Amino acid sequence: MYRGKLCLAPMVRAGELPTRLLALQNGCDLVWSPEIIDKKLIKTQRNVNKHINSIDYTLENGTLVFRTIPNLEKGKLIFQIGSADPELAVEAALKVVQDVDGIDLNSGCPKHFSIHSGMGAALLSTPDLLCSILSNLVTRVGTPFAKPISVKIRLLPEMKDTLSLVERLCATGIQNITVHCRTREMRNR
Repeated sequence: MYRGKLCLAPMVRAGELPTRLLALQNGCDLVWSPEIIDKKLIKTQRNVNKHINSIDYTLENGTLVFRTIPNLEKGKLIFQIGSADPELAVEAALKVVQDVDGIDLNSGCPKHFSIHSGMGAALLSTPDLLCSILSNLVTRVGTPFAKPISVKIRLLPEMKDTLSLVERLCATGIQNITVHCRTREMRNR
Protein backbone atom coordinates (compact mmCIF):
# COMPACT_ATOMS: atom_id res chain seq x y z
CA MET A 1 0.00 0.00 0.00
CA TYR A 2 2.83 2.43 0.80
CA ARG A 3 5.46 1.60 -1.80
CA GLY A 4 5.99 4.18 -4.54
CA LYS A 5 3.31 6.54 -3.23
CA LEU A 6 3.23 10.32 -3.05
CA CYS A 7 2.13 11.08 0.51
CA LEU A 8 0.96 13.95 2.64
CA ALA A 9 3.14 13.08 5.61
CA PRO A 10 1.75 12.97 9.14
CA MET A 11 2.26 16.47 10.56
CA VAL A 12 0.76 18.53 13.36
CA ARG A 13 -2.01 20.81 12.04
CA ALA A 14 -1.49 19.62 8.46
CA GLY A 15 -3.73 16.58 8.35
CA GLU A 16 -7.16 18.14 8.72
CA LEU A 17 -9.76 17.44 6.04
CA PRO A 18 -9.23 20.55 3.86
CA THR A 19 -5.50 19.90 3.54
CA ARG A 20 -6.05 16.20 2.88
CA LEU A 21 -8.56 16.97 0.12
CA LEU A 22 -6.28 19.58 -1.44
CA ALA A 23 -3.38 17.10 -1.41
CA LEU A 24 -5.55 14.41 -3.02
CA GLN A 25 -6.77 16.84 -5.70
CA ASN A 26 -3.13 17.55 -6.52
CA GLY A 27 -2.07 13.96 -7.03
CA CYS A 28 -1.34 12.68 -3.55
CA ASP A 29 -1.82 8.92 -3.16
CA LEU A 30 -2.04 8.69 0.65
CA VAL A 31 -2.94 11.21 3.33
CA TRP A 32 -2.63 11.05 7.12
CA SER A 33 -5.08 12.47 9.60
CA PRO A 34 -3.78 14.66 12.40
CA GLU A 35 -2.80 12.85 15.59
CA ILE A 36 -5.93 12.22 17.64
CA ILE A 37 -5.47 11.04 21.20
CA ASP A 38 -6.94 7.61 21.94
CA LYS A 39 -8.92 8.71 25.02
CA LYS A 40 -10.58 11.54 23.11
CA LEU A 41 -11.48 9.38 20.13
CA ILE A 42 -12.95 6.70 22.36
CA LYS A 43 -15.43 9.27 23.73
CA THR A 44 -16.80 10.12 20.28
CA GLN A 45 -19.90 8.96 18.48
CA ARG A 46 -19.87 8.07 14.78
CA ASN A 47 -22.42 10.05 12.77
CA VAL A 48 -23.28 10.00 9.09
CA ASN A 49 -23.54 13.60 7.89
CA LYS A 50 -25.88 13.39 4.89
CA HIS A 51 -25.56 17.13 4.13
CA ILE A 52 -21.93 16.84 3.04
CA ASN A 53 -21.63 13.06 2.67
CA SER A 54 -19.14 12.76 5.52
CA ILE A 55 -18.57 10.53 8.49
CA ASP A 56 -18.17 12.66 11.61
CA TYR A 57 -16.79 11.58 14.96
CA THR A 58 -18.14 13.99 17.55
CA LEU A 59 -18.14 14.35 21.31
CA GLU A 60 -21.40 14.37 23.27
CA ASN A 61 -21.41 18.19 23.24
CA GLY A 62 -21.23 18.22 19.43
CA THR A 63 -17.53 19.05 19.12
CA LEU A 64 -16.14 17.60 15.91
CA VAL A 65 -13.04 15.46 16.56
CA PHE A 66 -12.55 13.81 13.16
CA ARG A 67 -14.25 13.97 9.77
CA THR A 68 -13.73 12.02 6.59
CA ILE A 69 -15.50 12.15 3.25
CA PRO A 70 -15.37 8.53 2.12
CA ASN A 71 -16.18 9.09 -1.55
CA LEU A 72 -13.12 11.39 -1.77
CA GLU A 73 -10.70 9.66 0.63
CA LYS A 74 -11.49 5.94 0.27
CA GLY A 75 -8.36 3.88 -0.23
CA LYS A 76 -6.13 6.80 0.70
CA LEU A 77 -6.67 7.74 4.37
CA ILE A 78 -4.34 6.71 7.18
CA PHE A 79 -5.63 7.54 10.68
CA GLN A 80 -2.98 8.64 13.17
CA ILE A 81 -3.48 7.77 16.84
CA GLY A 82 -1.69 9.20 19.85
CA SER A 83 -1.44 6.55 22.56
CA ALA A 84 0.74 5.23 25.36
CA ASP A 85 -1.42 2.20 26.15
CA PRO A 86 -1.98 -0.93 24.03
CA GLU A 87 -5.59 -1.40 25.18
CA LEU A 88 -6.59 2.23 24.57
CA ALA A 89 -4.82 2.23 21.19
CA VAL A 90 -6.77 -0.84 20.10
CA GLU A 91 -10.07 0.57 21.40
CA ALA A 92 -9.50 3.83 19.53
CA ALA A 93 -8.45 2.09 16.32
CA LEU A 94 -11.50 -0.16 16.42
CA LYS A 95 -13.66 2.96 16.69
CA VAL A 96 -12.56 4.26 13.25
CA VAL A 97 -11.28 1.19 11.41
CA GLN A 98 -14.37 0.93 9.19
CA ASP A 99 -13.84 4.46 7.86
CA VAL A 100 -10.07 4.56 7.28
CA ASP A 101 -7.58 2.61 5.21
CA GLY A 102 -4.80 2.21 7.77
CA ILE A 103 -3.85 3.02 11.35
CA ASP A 104 -0.66 4.89 12.25
CA LEU A 105 0.81 5.28 15.74
CA ASN A 106 2.47 8.63 16.33
CA SER A 107 5.82 8.03 18.01
CA GLY A 108 7.50 11.11 16.64
CA CYS A 109 5.71 14.19 17.96
CA PRO A 110 7.85 16.10 20.49
CA LYS A 111 5.13 18.58 21.42
CA HIS A 112 3.97 18.77 25.03
CA PHE A 113 0.38 17.71 24.33
CA SER A 114 1.74 14.43 23.00
CA ILE A 115 4.72 13.60 25.21
CA HIS A 116 3.35 14.67 28.61
CA SER A 117 1.42 11.41 28.91
CA GLY A 118 4.12 9.19 27.44
CA MET A 119 2.82 9.42 23.87
CA GLY A 120 4.49 10.67 20.70
CA ALA A 121 8.27 10.94 20.83
CA ALA A 122 8.20 9.86 24.49
CA LEU A 123 7.55 6.32 23.20
CA LEU A 124 11.04 6.33 21.70
CA SER A 125 12.33 6.12 25.29
CA THR A 126 10.07 3.12 26.05
CA PRO A 127 10.61 0.75 23.10
CA ASP A 128 9.02 -2.23 24.89
CA LEU A 129 5.79 -0.27 25.31
CA LEU A 130 5.99 1.06 21.74
CA CYS A 131 6.38 -2.47 20.36
CA SER A 132 3.56 -3.74 22.58
CA ILE A 133 1.18 -1.09 21.26
CA LEU A 134 2.11 -1.90 17.66
CA SER A 135 1.88 -5.68 18.16
CA ASN A 136 -1.58 -5.29 19.68
CA LEU A 137 -2.70 -3.02 16.84
CA VAL A 138 -1.41 -5.50 14.25
CA THR A 139 -2.99 -8.62 15.81
CA ARG A 140 -6.25 -7.11 17.05
CA VAL A 141 -7.01 -4.48 14.41
CA GLY A 142 -4.76 -4.76 11.36
CA THR A 143 -5.00 -8.49 10.72
CA PRO A 144 -8.72 -8.99 11.47
CA PHE A 145 -9.76 -5.97 9.38
CA ALA A 146 -7.08 -6.27 6.67
CA LYS A 147 -5.79 -2.76 7.45
CA PRO A 148 -2.10 -1.89 7.51
CA ILE A 149 -0.60 -0.68 10.78
CA SER A 150 2.26 1.81 10.63
CA VAL A 151 4.30 4.04 12.91
CA LYS A 152 5.97 7.44 12.73
CA ILE A 153 9.27 7.85 14.57
CA ARG A 154 12.13 10.31 14.90
CA LEU A 155 15.82 9.54 14.75
CA LEU A 156 17.49 8.51 17.98
CA PRO A 157 20.73 10.33 18.90
CA GLU A 158 22.84 7.37 17.69
CA MET A 159 22.25 5.82 14.27
CA LYS A 160 22.89 2.28 15.59
CA ASP A 161 20.10 2.80 18.14
CA THR A 162 17.73 4.01 15.43
CA LEU A 163 18.49 0.97 13.28
CA SER A 164 18.02 -1.36 16.26
CA LEU A 165 14.65 0.24 17.02
CA VAL A 166 13.55 -0.04 13.39
CA GLU A 167 14.36 -3.77 13.45
CA ARG A 168 12.24 -4.21 16.58
CA LEU A 169 9.39 -2.22 15.06
CA CYS A 170 9.44 -4.29 11.87
CA ALA A 171 9.24 -7.47 13.95
CA THR A 172 5.82 -6.35 15.28
CA GLY A 173 4.25 -6.92 11.87
CA ILE A 174 3.74 -3.29 10.89
CA GLN A 175 3.70 -2.46 7.20
CA ASN A 176 5.28 0.99 7.15
CA ILE A 177 7.57 3.29 9.12
CA THR A 178 7.64 7.01 8.54
CA VAL A 179 10.92 8.51 9.74
CA HIS A 180 10.99 12.18 10.64
CA CYS A 181 14.69 12.78 10.06
CA ARG A 182 15.22 14.86 13.18
CA THR A 183 15.81 13.84 16.78
CA ARG A 184 13.29 14.45 19.55
CA GLU A 185 15.25 17.49 20.69
CA MET A 186 15.20 19.15 17.26
CA ARG A 187 12.18 21.44 17.10
CA ASN A 188 10.89 23.96 14.58
CA ARG A 189 12.92 27.14 14.74
